[in-house]
Amino acid sequence: MTTRTPAWKSGLLVVLLSTLLLAVSGSAALASVTTTQPPLRHIKINLHDKAALQTGALYTLHMCTACHGIQGERYSELPPVLGLSKSQFLKYIGTDGRHYHDTITTSMSPELMTKFLNMEPPDLTDIALRRSPAWLYTYLTSFYVDPARPTGVNNVVFYNVAMPDVFAGMQGLQKPVLVTGLRFGSPARIAVGVQPLTQGTMSQAQFDQTARDIVTFLYAVAHPHQAERARLGPWIIGLFLGLSLLTYFIYKLYWRRVITSHERWWRIGR
Repeated sequence: MTTRTPAWKSGLLVVLLSTLLLAVSGSAALASVTTTQPPLRHIKINLHDKAALQTGALYTLHMCTACHGIQGERYSELPPVLGLSKSQFLKYIGTDGRHYHDTITTSMSPELMTKFLNMEPPDLTDIALRRSPAWLYTYLTSFYVDPARPTGVNNVVFYNVAMPDVFAGMQGLQKPVLVTGLRFGSPARIAVGVQPLTQGTMSQAQFDQTARDIVTFLYAVAHPHQAERARLGPWIIGLFLGLSLLTYFIYKLYWRRVITSHERWWRIGR
């Protein structure tokens, strides 16, 4: 005499086996695209450091906007962030001939972008929102010489980057520190750092400080209400705590006046 397995058990077995196969295939696919990640250079962002913000704005608006836009910000919104008046901002930083209330756009035309880069450089507001300060700082300081690239350089955290090393004059040229690792699952020589090759117009410490200032400015532009949130945060938390205490006392007062089941009118006098 044979027994037949119930249909629901067979269906459950099929679902479990399918889930197991999907998990195994997903792990195999993930392993096949594994890439060795270089270490990031971590920094602390201080949005109250007006000198860093002003220096970062000066370099960003006069160098980076040659190719990149910062269309999440207007020139007119920068003076309060930088701790400058309108006249000081126009005198020391300026708008490169644009209107004061315009958004910050790139100086490069779309035709030139297509001719020299075959792509449109991303907006820096978007980059600063999607990338961490540590990534941005490592990116700015980690260009290295790579003769195989059209621009002659590559980057530690952005392999085969299309951007040229616009800071080479200030920082100097660098060579990569290579280790054996994985790139999309295949063995390869991975750049995990850089070493100086030639001397630039700035010392290493001076350029690192300049890169930190640029990252500080980009972070402030991408998170324009960060300082205000930090200032209002304790007050909002205190308000919620006060409301919670008030609600608790109202709850106790209300239920003190409610007649319980032991005080019903038919029990009075018994």
